[in-house]
Amino acid sequence: MPAKQIPLNKILSALDRKDRDFYDNLDPDEKKAFSPFLMLRYASSIKGDPELEHYYIASTNYYANPGILESPLPKHPKLQWLMFTAVSPGVGNMNHVWIKQKPKPKNAGSALRKDLAQIYPAMKDYDLDVLSQLVTRKEITALKKDYGEK
Repeated sequence: MPAKQIPLNKILSALDRKDRDFYDNLDPDEKKAFSPFLMLRYASSIKGDPELEHYYIASTNYYANPGILESPLPKHPKLQWLMFTAVSPGVGNMNHVWIKQKPKPKNAGSALRKDLAQIYPAMKDYDLDVLSQLVTRKEITALKKDYGEK
């Protein structure tokens, strides 16, 4: 049997109310369904006043984002929930929206892009995508030669 889901309006309403006992009041199946990743996506974005939109993004990044998915926090879902309750300013229910992930670029698997990623390992994906559309195979070969690669 699939895990019991927590209704989205129930969990987001508890977040906006700063209900610190919400996680304790979930039944065991709902506790298993609690997803910090989904909470990050929903908690950080609202539709409404631009100042509140900015507040939610900044607050989520400050209170909930650092280390929420890194060890040892995944072993402490109640603590994760408490971090999320710190995000809300407590001014009532907000209209939380889902942030779509950007689609992968068409050339994400190209050999040219892979070569650029080897040459510039610290370069961001977006920059690699743009650069891979601007350079030629001949230029990549010259770069690899300059960096001592074959």
